Amino acid sequence: MIPQKRISSWLIPVLVFFFLFGDIVKEARALTTEEEKKLGKQIFLEIDGKVGIVRDLSIQALLDRVGHCLVAQVGPTPFEFRFYLVKGADPNAFAVPGGYVFVTTGLIVMADNENEIAGVLCHEIAHITGRHISQMIERSKRLSLASLAAIIAGAAAGRGGPATGATVAMATGLAEANILKFTREMEAEADQNGLHYLLKSGYDPKGLMDFLNKIQKFSLASMPNVPAYLLTHPETESRTSLLENLLQLEAKTTGPFRVVGDLRKVKARAFVEEREPNVAVSHFESIVKGDPQDINAYYGLGLAYRKMGRLDKSMEVLQSAHSLAPKDPDISREIGIAYFFSGKLDQALESIGAVLRDQNDDLLSRYYLGRAYQEEGDFASALPLFLKVQREMPDFVEVYYSLGSAYGRTGQKGLSHFYFGKHFKWKGESNNALLHFRTALEWLDRGSSERDEAQREIKELTLPKQSK
Repeated sequence: MIPQKRISSWLIPVLVFFFLFGDIVKEARALTTEEEKKLGKQIFLEIDGKVGIVRDLSIQALLDRVGHCLVAQVGPTPFEFRFYLVKGADPNAFAVPGGYVFVTTGLIVMADNENEIAGVLCHEIAHITGRHISQMIERSKRLSLASLAAIIAGAAAGRGGPATGATVAMATGLAEANILKFTREMEAEADQNGLHYLLKSGYDPKGLMDFLNKIQKFSLASMPNVPAYLLTHPETESRTSLLENLLQLEAKTTGPFRVVGDLRKVKARAFVEEREPNVAVSHFESIVKGDPQDINAYYGLGLAYRKMGRLDKSMEVLQSAHSLAPKDPDISREIGIAYFFSGKLDQALESIGAVLRDQNDDLLSRYYLGRAYQEEGDFASALPLFLKVQREMPDFVEVYYSLGSAYGRTGQKGLSHFYFGKHFKWKGESNNALLHFRTALEWLDRGSSERDEAQREIKELTLPKQSK
């Protein structure tokens, strides 16, 4: 049985393929932009429900910062771009219709700086802006339901290997049939346009070259289990040569390039998300043993112990890190969160509050400060903190439950049921979501934005049932 929240080498490709082409094979025509948006949302929900999105506020902030910086260079586009993290040790990135881009934890762990992450994202963004997926559907007129069934059956039996068609990569059987994959022209266009976005945004193109070289080394060491990112794109040497030639055509490639932040703590968070707690503990313990001054290793070790449920060890390690770097805001925040989970609310409020005063844009601090206030019964202080997180990071599921609970405790039943409805919708529990949205309508004021949204949510949740 496949773990519910663990990405596999074939599950994402099959999911994307099934939900992208399942209803389209009969028509075999290019998609309109509105169809791409609708399809992209459907695929996202299926991926989230079957594989799971890693909703870590710190990592998400990085992806959003890099991704939207690149998208800002695209110009007018009908798509609203969204960037998500999924579990997976292989360094991989893929996009689906409508502006959805996915990155694995393995890619974050392998990257050494934001320039490398930007180099990967720019290529995926360019596939979406080039509408290559829609073009592939137009070319796949001979795709049969029998082929689709064979692919899914082969993958389910465990025989499906890594995918070979780019964003909508197929399992091995379809790859051999060469039915669907990005053309060389599409890949070259994605590299050219992606490089243009990269340079306009101020990132160093060397990051893209460096990451491609890492992928090449990784693939040689991992054969025959070559990572999907390498298999779904032209061979690394060809891409590097093309990119070097393209750089010569750019008006300005010498910099100054965008100055980016320290990625090491984000990499530690991604590693802890990706691995089992005992594996992460062993990994960071070995680093600390080799270098007792490595703050980032202590940071990762503290997170790993917390994931293991060892709050005492987590606090001990984080305090050691704090003694080495007393002004490090990430260490201080995690100590505050450890206080929160230990039930020491006064210390949590003091530690996290101090971090937030210096780092006002830190959403993770804001969320846990709100939870600490909520536990103390100070809902007036908690609610604005939760609402800020929800506005800045609307895909962060946990905040909807916190909002529902806080509004419920203040007697605001309409808003309480509204946010509980949002929470259960994100969790894929449609019946619970409908129950809360319908109850919210009984309490929300007519004409309020929440009431209007609740009505739209009810319509969206019930429409599939009515159409069956």
